[in-house]
Amino acid sequence: MSLRSLRPVLLLLTLGLLLVAGAVPRAAEAQANRRCFPETGQCIGGRIYSFWEQHGGLAVFGMPITPQQPQVVEGQTIQVQWFERTRLELHPNNPPPFDVLLGRLGVERLEQSGRNGETFPADTPQPDCRFFPETGQNVCGAILTAWRAGGLELDGRAGKSEEESLALFGLPLSPAQTERLSNGQEYVVQWFERARFEVHPENTPPYNVLLGLLGNELRGEIVDAVPASVVRFDLDACPFGGVAGRRVECGYLTVPEDRSQPTGRTIQLAVAIVRAPGPNPAPDPLSTAPSRSFSPSL
Repeated sequence: MSLRSLRPVLLLLTLGLLLVAGAVPRAAEAQANRRCFPETGQCIGGRIYSFWEQHGGLAVFGMPITPQQPQVVEGQTIQVQWFERTRLELHPNNPPPFDVLLGRLGVERLEQSGRNGETFPADTPQPDCRFFPETGQNVCGAILTAWRAGGLELDGRAGKSEEESLALFGLPLSPAQTERLSNGQEYVVQWFERARFEVHPENTPPYNVLLGLLGNELRGEIVDAVPASVVRFDLDACPFGGVAGRRVECGYLTVPEDRSQPTGRTIQLAVAIVRAPGPNPAPDPLSTAPSRSFSPSL
């Protein structure tokens, strides 16, 4: 075969190699802009991932607990993704970084538990605290340190300005006060528009102040209108053979018999939780049995 006859073949091989070489960086770039969490079976990508990574990651937002999906927020249908501690909302008409906004989960969680963030008692300025006249609340001590340590990156400078902290957490709604949380333990907490700060003195700084799992709580079934000391879930052995290839947890959920009388009689509900294996599970189905015992039909 002459060199002249080989030229078309060599040209095609060269073009093929160039195409493959060009595809590798694009594939690597796509993979780099996506992160999956086996703990929750969810992934984050695109603009939400870059925002999550740049402005606090796990410590501020937690892991994703839903896929990105449409949701009606304040009368508008937008793309959102829920995380353990927050809800990130896409607003593509806004300039960065405001093309991604945080849901006002502090306000929403208070409303879910039957409270109004505007009715907490107001205070006067206190020494060594930051007073917010907009809501009449002081932020002091370890909570103030944690509030100032976090924030959206707005000016490209090292450290966090007060404007950046406000953009991430919002204004304080309550004073620092002791509350019993959903795990049954009491903590000093302070509510903000977009977060709940919790003081954990058993931890060393900076982990002595943590952000509440408001995303988990808002998407859960149990609300604070029923005391946490009443509602509890106790694990127990599953009385059936399980489901092949699935993680199954069984137990009994104790709840008030009448939710309007949370301190009255309680009942136990047999619960079997079958974890979905895929990254994008369908909405949770719910099956019920009429008695305390597990039903083989569940």
